[in-house]
Amino acid sequence: MSDVNAAADKRNKDDNWLLYHWITAGIVSASERFIPIPFVDDVVRDRCRRRIVSKTLVAHGQGERLAEFGAYYGNESSGCLTGLLTSAGKVPLKLLLFPVRKFVAIVTSVRGVPLEVTRSVLLGRTLHRILAKGESPGASQVAEMRSAFEQAFARIDLRTVRAVISDALRRVSSWKSAAIGSAREMARGDDAPGDDIVAASQVQAGATEVQSALQQPEILNLFSEFDDRFDLALSELRNRPSTV
Repeated sequence: MSDVNAAADKRNKDDNWLLYHWITAGIVSASERFIPIPFVDDVVRDRCRRRIVSKTLVAHGQGERLAEFGAYYGNESSGCLTGLLTSAGKVPLKLLLFPVRKFVAIVTSVRGVPLEVTRSVLLGRTLHRILAKGESPGASQVAEMRSAFEQAFARIDLRTVRAVISDALRRVSSWKSAAIGSAREMARGDDAPGDDIVAASQVQAGATEVQSALQQPEILNLFSEFDDRFDLALSELRNRPSTV
């Protein structure tokens, strides 16, 4: 019985550590909207999401498979020559629109910051659930996971969790400037998805506050609803008639 309890205690500790990591990554990722430098926002967001997936895979002993999950956490064109050429062609337009896009991002930060944190948590949580079932998704299954995730994320009402995360972050002074500093360090540093995110103490405090707030019953119920929506969307994608 003690062995069972010890195993359950270890799982809880591992789950709590993963949740803390997802939240920290989400806070740093969300802060990219306040950095007035073109393309840094994309770099920070992509690296944060890659680290979410990397840490989750490592927790399941599958860290070497990170490259196989690019379609789940990255741009749809990630790793594709056509996608690279398309992105290169959009560079002048992105530079031209950057001031407008940055202004909108800052104005909508009250909604956008907690939404990015929520997305980060659900991104990690969903992969964690899939791997915990013993599944080993291949390339096509990973793409279906991404599609199912986007469908579930778009269809669920996240106003409650956004409000809870906003309230939690308001209890930590200077978290925003600290997160911006952490984001800049991430953008300047090496892309090491297997490493922990080096975050300032205020970011760590913010992550702790958010982690505690997310344990509220209504938030746990909301996440369970998201799980159900994701599972349904994934089942529909997997069972759709073949067009070949």
